[in-house]
This record gives sequence, C-alpha cells and structure tokens, in this order.
Amino acid sequence: MAKSIPLKCQKCAMLDAAQAQVLHGTEGDGCWNPKVCYSRRSYARHRDRKNQQRNRSRQESVLKTLEVEIPEFAYLYYAVLVVYRVAGGDTPVHAISAQVWQGQQQIAIVEPIHCVGMVPSQVHLYVRKLLALLDEEYGIRKFASLERVDPQQCPMRPCLHHPLGVA
Repeated sequence: MAKSIPLKCQKCAMLDAAQAQVLHGTEGDGCWNPKVCYSRRSYARHRDRKNQQRNRSRQESVLKTLEVEIPEFAYLYYAVLVVYRVAGGDTPVHAISAQVWQGQQQIAIVEPIHCVGMVPSQVHLYVRKLLALLDEEYGIRKFASLERVDPQQCPMRPCLHHPLGVA
C-alpha cells in the first residue's frame, strides 16, 4: 500500500509557496526542504485529479467492447417459450406466450393465453400446436429457451392476479 502524505504536508500544500516557506522555513518550524517540498506539495494538490484520470484510463482499457461479426447467425430464426408460473416444482402454469427472434431482433410475438383450468395434457397440446404453427411459418421445430415469468407480471386483463378495474 502506498505511503500516505502527512497531514501537515497536505495542509501546507493548500498554501502558496511564500506562505509555506514563512510558516515552515527557518522562521517557522524548520521543516521546509526545497529539495522535497516543491514536488510533494504539487503531488498533494493534484493527486486526486491524477488518480481519477488514471482510474478512468484503466477502466477504458479494461472495458473495451469487442464485436464479433457472425452474419450466418443474423438470419437465424428461433423462438422463446414464455411461461407465467410461480417458481417451484409442481406449481400450475398461469399463462403461456412465445416470442420469435431473428438474430438479435424480435420479429413476432404469440399473445399470451391463460392456462387456468387447463389440465397438463391440454397445456402440452397447446404448446405442440404452437410449435406446429412456428414450424409452418419460420421452420422452428423446438424452442431455443424457456423463460419463466412471475404471474404477477401477466399482461392480460382481466386476470386472477389483476382483477377488473385494478391496474
């Protein structure tokens, strides 16, 4: 760890050189040393600004953004299944939606439907029909990922979690 500047020198650095020499020279406490004091006072006055500049340049060198050109993936279609469901093992599915992406842009969305009252086989049947539609339209045979969202964020109204009239 770097040696800190003595408090006496920090206070002296805030004075101009003539005042510092009077206060700490031969007429004062005698600690003024022209070989050391000029540079130490300058360092004490400017160290915060220099440290800040040094930290910024370090961050800029570390935070370089690298871009990888992958044109073969820019036209790739994929789908994400969005399931509105409370976290846990055997919790019921509240709603289902899907998103279709091409590269890094979302190009389509399948509006969510409530699954309340559906048995698991009906939910699976709906997902199979959804995949059949996506295969027909975009050549997507399976979902690239599954995203679980809390039912409190269900966008449909009215909803069990958002009764009619309550936003």
